[in-house]
Amino acid sequence: MMKKILIRSVVVILWIVVIFGCLYLPKVSFGGKQSRCINIFAFGDILDPAIVAEFEEESGIKVRLSYYSSNEELLVKMKATKGEGYDLIIPSDYAVNLLTKENLLQPIDKSKLSFWHEINTNLLGHAFDPKNEYSIPLEWEIFGFGIDRDYFASHPLSRSWKLIFDKSIIDYKIAMTNDPIEAIQFAGFYLFGELEEINPSQALEVRALLKDQKNWVEAYASFRGDYFLATRNCPVVVASSSYIWKTMRQFPFVSFVVPEDGTFITIENLAIPAVTTKQEYTYQFINYLFKHESVKTHFEKFGFFPSTLQAIQDLNITSEAKELINASEEQFSKFHFIQEIMPQQQIHDTWVDVKSGS
Repeated sequence: MMKKILIRSVVVILWIVVIFGCLYLPKVSFGGKQSRCINIFAFGDILDPAIVAEFEEESGIKVRLSYYSSNEELLVKMKATKGEGYDLIIPSDYAVNLLTKENLLQPIDKSKLSFWHEINTNLLGHAFDPKNEYSIPLEWEIFGFGIDRDYFASHPLSRSWKLIFDKSIIDYKIAMTNDPIEAIQFAGFYLFGELEEINPSQALEVRALLKDQKNWVEAYASFRGDYFLATRNCPVVVASSSYIWKTMRQFPFVSFVVPEDGTFITIENLAIPAVTTKQEYTYQFINYLFKHESVKTHFEKFGFFPSTLQAIQDLNITSEAKELINASEEQFSKFHFIQEIMPQQQIHDTWVDVKSGS
């Protein structure tokens, strides 16, 4: 009897050990190879797995990648976990500010960065991180219009936001962004110029404009707008430069137009969670990402503009893209950052009204 009890006790203890191991082993460091790893949380179209694999082979540091589909998802996960389990994240501009306010990021040690002197100064010192204490610009892109150049060879082309909002000149279908924050921002900019917030009467005008615009919208498509352009379903597509630049490589009739009255920019940044203790390995990986070969590979695969100026010498880019990358401070001042110019609930209600057509 005692023998059976002893055996059962041993089995129970073993199961407890197994369960404990499954729950906590990933967080336990035993030294050696197990500790030589970093966990990265990123958008799915930011890091090339081939570059990551090359870094692992050269450094002996294992990189574990997990992905999110939006900054909102990143923010929720970081707040829920306090950043535990992540050594490097890649938030967009406004998300850096929100993460900093929650004390979820640690200051960047610029002395550990081999490339800082190469960073495009136009990407530094913005309101979301005025001294770049918590963020390193990695890549950037601007919003504009992908156009069918053949179509506009015989039609007038307005290089402004009129191209998607002015019904007096529009006799074609467009693909519009499916992001309500972006759509409201673009409409507000067209009507009133740069806005930090919107008053009730302006909000009504924005809603009316977007509802009117729906009459010539073929599709709302944030990530597949380039498809409607490539298949010639729409001669005008509202999209970011990275999507259109990739499409231009395959379809010679596609061009990218930057609105002359100003447009919007997004900067993707590297940031280090406050709780990580793997700074040594993380900085090694960051420096590897900024090697010119890595920058070249990422631009060719994903189309984002690099944040380092020297790297563009090795890139196969158009004169228009090179001009944007080398924009003067005055030219760059016409690029604005996306922000919520009305409360979340109002954004939701506006977008439901626009999409429902009521």
